[in-house]
Amino acid sequence: MTTKALHDSSEETDRELAAVRSEIETADRDLVAAAARRVRLGRREADLRRQIQRPAVDFAYERSVLEGVRDWSSSLGLDPVVAEDLVSRVFEASLELQEADDLRHAGTGAGSRAVVVGGGGRMGRWMRGFLEAQGYSVAALDPCLEAADNERAEEWLPEADLVLCAAPPRAVAEIYERWAEAPPQGVVADLASIKAPLLGSLGRLQEAGGRVASFHPMFGPSKVLLRGADVLICETGDTAATVVVEALFRPTAARLVRVGLTEHDQLMADLLGLAHAAAIAFAAALPEADHPVRSTTFQALEDLAAKVVQESPDVYYEIQAHNPHSLAALEKLRRAVAALERAVREERPDAFRRLMELGRRRTSAVSCHWDGEVVDR
Repeated sequence: MTTKALHDSSEETDRELAAVRSEIETADRDLVAAAARRVRLGRREADLRRQIQRPAVDFAYERSVLEGVRDWSSSLGLDPVVAEDLVSRVFEASLELQEADDLRHAGTGAGSRAVVVGGGGRMGRWMRGFLEAQGYSVAALDPCLEAADNERAEEWLPEADLVLCAAPPRAVAEIYERWAEAPPQGVVADLASIKAPLLGSLGRLQEAGGRVASFHPMFGPSKVLLRGADVLICETGDTAATVVVEALFRPTAARLVRVGLTEHDQLMADLLGLAHAAAIAFAAALPEADHPVRSTTFQALEDLAAKVVQESPDVYYEIQAHNPHSLAALEKLRRAVAALERAVREERPDAFRRLMELGRRRTSAVSCHWDGEVVDR
């Protein structure tokens, strides 16, 4: 082929490349526009369900939609996994807006006042936004806030309809001791990750006439969509106060699970204490020099550990040190690591295999180990 022919061929290829890229840009814009339309349609569908008082979550319908997407994508030559992931992400974006709409329409806090103690912290700020979305007028009490904010919260606190304590457990215990002298009129509730430090003061506040509930959102302040999230409702013996807290989450797709107040920390020893300890230990054992390559397992564990060690050391220390069941959980972790080390050191493949098999059984049965009561929705 002559130089001129090569030049002409190159120009033709460049033009075709530019045309294809233009089509790709158009397809991308169409894809985004279709996603936006899908989100709008999802909100409209939720509005119609709300009008006829249908459940907020229809899992059978969602499953049929995803099955249809998988089948259709196969006929188009698109990987069904890619199609399902694409539709699921758009679906979640729609659900976030639907959940906000549900909170607003429920109007649980319309005309009511709430005070969030510790409202300047990350979870405190999340709770403030959550309450405001339901129509509550919200004031926040926190040393890091402006004096005017704290003054308003102090003024509201005695007669507020709801007082949520988003402070560390021991701080909540001290607050409850003070309030026992003159309990707030409204429902008081903590959202502490461990309950042992405040059990005594909670009881004294109740004895003084306080209306006390307790709960534990099993998610962090970065959570936007509560679908699939668990909220533990701890039994304090005050049914009316507990119902008020449950009502906050009923407009959402969160799963409400009742658990005894004294049983809570035993459960958290595994769900928080053991999980945090494993992640912190993994992070601390990492080499100082960064590796130039990553395995998928290493990357997954590193990502998880990185998120854990970015959290508040003070809060995570309390979860470990002030839960009376933490040491038992740490001992289980120590024994497991020791058994693994022994199997490797003694070159015993049978022992190593048993550990792997035990791990398979434990991880496959995680969802079956819950003995608590799921609140009827």
